[in-house]
Amino acid sequence: MPIKLGTATAKAGRITYGEFAMLGHPVGGRDALPVIIAQGDPKGPVFWVVAGIHGPEHAGIQVIHQLLTRELVRDLHGTLIALPALNPAGLRTMQRQAYYHDGDPNRLWPNGKPKPTQPDPDEDPPSSLELTYARLFEAMRANCDGLVDLHNAWTGSVSFVFRDRVFYRNDGPAAARKAEQAAAKRVDKLMAEMCAAYGHPIVQEMPPKKYLARKLERSTTAAAGNLLRIPALTMELGTGHMPDPAIVRAAAAGLRNIMRWAKLLPGAAEPITGIPQPQPGFACRRIGAPRTTAACIVRHLLQPGDLVHKGQPVAEVRDIWGRPTAEKIITSAYDGWVIARSHGIVYYPGTDVYGLAVRDTLPTVQAFPKDYFKA
Repeated sequence: MPIKLGTATAKAGRITYGEFAMLGHPVGGRDALPVIIAQGDPKGPVFWVVAGIHGPEHAGIQVIHQLLTRELVRDLHGTLIALPALNPAGLRTMQRQAYYHDGDPNRLWPNGKPKPTQPDPDEDPPSSLELTYARLFEAMRANCDGLVDLHNAWTGSVSFVFRDRVFYRNDGPAAARKAEQAAAKRVDKLMAEMCAAYGHPIVQEMPPKKYLARKLERSTTAAAGNLLRIPALTMELGTGHMPDPAIVRAAAAGLRNIMRWAKLLPGAAEPITGIPQPQPGFACRRIGAPRTTAACIVRHLLQPGDLVHKGQPVAEVRDIWGRPTAEKIITSAYDGWVIARSHGIVYYPGTDVYGLAVRDTLPTVQAFPKDYFKA
């Protein structure tokens, strides 16, 4: 059977186009997700590349446009399914969320919890957007060997890849727990290999407790890794609404390298050029730090991609008249590197000055809390 998604049907040696139906509007018209399918030899793996789930994040669209070429199809052993606009309403309005869902659209993917047998009248039912993602997730389940989700981080941030924590159930019979842990470790290993193939700096996600508190296990890539057990990564492509051409080129090259790793493309890996490549010598996770202790004006002393060491001065602090405050200099409490400077220079107390990648000694594979799946 040929691979289909919505109205798009894969054809060997071709790029085909279509739509995945979403919802109708009360005033008429409808929203649909644009679908692109590139297929070479249909016997190869199936990979998905998605973008645009947050409205102001536009670089991923350009990466998909650069990636999907006739030359790529000529060499392709397998199928590439691309959705460049997972949140059409957000893209139209330049808002992170859709106007028909009150919340982050990248926290709507399935999490494996049992559905209630009776709807709770005090709880809102799933939105049209969540229902769309549930149907799309089942399409992934049917035909997906790996997934890449393209995002943007902060203004001026470097290009990097977020590596999700991988979780497994630990609440059933011993044999099931052992199988779950083995499957989690297998997909975690594949994700590490996929990160290496992409060739951009790697940042591991938040500590497990904070990760779950922020519902990051319901992100696109976490749902794919935890429920479908396929390797999935979130690529952060610098500034969102004004894509950096160098990052777009480096991301397209990195995705082709992932496709070579996955045996969709032949040949040796391309060099990744034009982006910072900090090498701290240890695994890193993200954190917002250091933080201001008083209202102030900040002058950042480091640039995105710079290495940082514990005790190093990272910012000068002054009042609005230009006089040094009592703190004068802010120093780092961590070794690592700078992902981005926090936006702006006018800060209130407790504001993080940078997004940092700092040493991570936490496991990348972890059991879900025992009560996580209880209804």
